[in-house]
Amino acid sequence: MEAAVKFLFVSFLILLAIIAYRALLRRFQKGQIQHKDFCELYTLDQDPAKGELSFYFICPAPTHVRFCIWQHNELIVELADKEFETGGNILRYDSSKLENGVYYYGIITPTQETKKRMMLAN
Repeated sequence: MEAAVKFLFVSFLILLAIIAYRALLRRFQKGQIQHKDFCELYTLDQDPAKGELSFYFICPAPTHVRFCIWQHNELIVELADKEFETGGNILRYDSSKLENGVYYYGIITPTQETKKRMMLAN
């Protein structure tokens, strides 16, 4: 009988330690950025980029997205300014309308701004 009481006591202590550990983890995560709440922008397949470009990004929920191309912090083209559905989205753009050089493309949502660099060589 005494062995059973010791087993229950040790099990109870282990359970309390697990609960305290999970509470501590939750406290440390409070205020941190939750990446699952943001759109994910992918890099282009070709480097340097040329011809028709396919910009791909994933939205975790329906999100209003502005998709733009910049050069030296100057807005060059706005490809989209609308609500996108959950999941993967592709925007296509003919890069022959732009001169060769370094550009940035990215998404702007109510909660984030993400940009990526591309070298254009048509």
